[in-house]
Amino acid sequence: MPSEDPVIELSNAPQRTQINERRLIDGPVTPTLVRFGMPLLATNTLMALSGSWGAVWVSHVLGPNALTAVVNANLFMWMLTGSVMGVGSAAGIAIGQALGHGDRRVVKKLTGNAITFALTSSFLSAGLGYVFAPNLLDLIHLPASARDMAIDYLRYTCLSMPPVFVFSFLMMMLRGVGDARTPFRFSLIAIVLGLILSPALLVGAAGLPEMGIAGVAVGGILGYGVALLALVTYLYIRHHPLALRREDLHNFKPDLALIWMLVTKGAPMAAENIIIQGAYFLLLSLVNAQGAATAAAYAAATQLWGYVQMPSGAIAQSMSAMAAICIGAGRWDRVGRIAFQGCLVSAGFTLLAAVIIFVLGDLPLKLFLPAGGDALRIARDINHIVLWGWIFLAITNGLSAMVRANSAMLAPTIIYATTMWVMRVPFALLLLPVLGASAIWWSFPLGTVGSAGLAFAYYRWGGWRKNKLMVADVI
Repeated sequence: MPSEDPVIELSNAPQRTQINERRLIDGPVTPTLVRFGMPLLATNTLMALSGSWGAVWVSHVLGPNALTAVVNANLFMWMLTGSVMGVGSAAGIAIGQALGHGDRRVVKKLTGNAITFALTSSFLSAGLGYVFAPNLLDLIHLPASARDMAIDYLRYTCLSMPPVFVFSFLMMMLRGVGDARTPFRFSLIAIVLGLILSPALLVGAAGLPEMGIAGVAVGGILGYGVALLALVTYLYIRHHPLALRREDLHNFKPDLALIWMLVTKGAPMAAENIIIQGAYFLLLSLVNAQGAATAAAYAAATQLWGYVQMPSGAIAQSMSAMAAICIGAGRWDRVGRIAFQGCLVSAGFTLLAAVIIFVLGDLPLKLFLPAGGDALRIARDINHIVLWGWIFLAITNGLSAMVRANSAMLAPTIIYATTMWVMRVPFALLLLPVLGASAIWWSFPLGTVGSAGLAFAYYRWGGWRKNKLMVADVI
């Protein structure tokens, strides 16, 4: 037996692109999921560290109100980006199915149309976000002390959308063809540059202009811009199948039927993001109404939740890519094992992360909040309630990724909508007069437990296995 995975020929160029297609189809499930997921987990961890690094600088240089401004502005950024990233996810899944089916022509066609969509939507979103930034932030009753800084930060962050959208779409499509290492390497460039440039532009170090809170966003723009340029150059040098050459440029011309397929498949994921962020939008307005100390405490706690949630996100994307390729190749015998073992691995990593955050106690919170204040005490209480619920979110993410791998996009969206708007938000609103702010915190584990139960029910008894391939009409 050969010691290395077979090389899959994806172009007629003299150099060949190695894609671990056979490992995803035939290899042992758990080691393959972990091996495929680790670069993504490392990427997400470094991105979170970059965000935390910027938050530490912002809170220590400009004060806790600036941290509140960043967290509130980021909520709208996630809503704007999530509204179109569903198309990128759909493109990645479709490319995985096409690869499993063995049709490289469809891979190129999907790539060109997805990038065209990313460019168009990013410029539109950036313009709307920049113009309406004040109106958006006024909707969540942001404390007056943080409003002006939040407007500046949100406007500059909107300008990062074109490079961020295209870069993110390429990352999703690369993972769709089974390549997890390339996204990690080039994400590292964006992250490292952001780590250096954001604080430097914040305080005006090394002769750079002192831009205040806007410098944190500008550092991200420059980081992603350089990383995108480097990635595109690399793909062409390596003759990667996602690098469209002169004879492939016609694939950038919009194929309305194909784009409509991606939009309709991606729309539930986009709607899911809007639904989830919309619920957080309402909950955040409730948090802000509790006063500046509670708003700062929530902002600090959310910085840590990202680290607990990251393993489940990385493993879920690995499960989706692996399942999509196996479904495209007709290997349904592996799908159940991917779901079971993937959820176990994801829940285990999430539990480990939650335990680490819990054991560290106030230490990580002190990176964002002054010692001895009310905000630190409130943040500690929030974490004691919320941290453990993310273990159930790992199950929801994993099972949702499995059904989406066979084009069942709507059901996970309905599940998230139900848990957010039927369970979590009503619970917080009804019990806020009785429990105070604790009602908001307890709504989080209520929602995650409910979503895990519904996701399992649909995975077990839903009709998602009967769907046709997403690219069936293209192949």
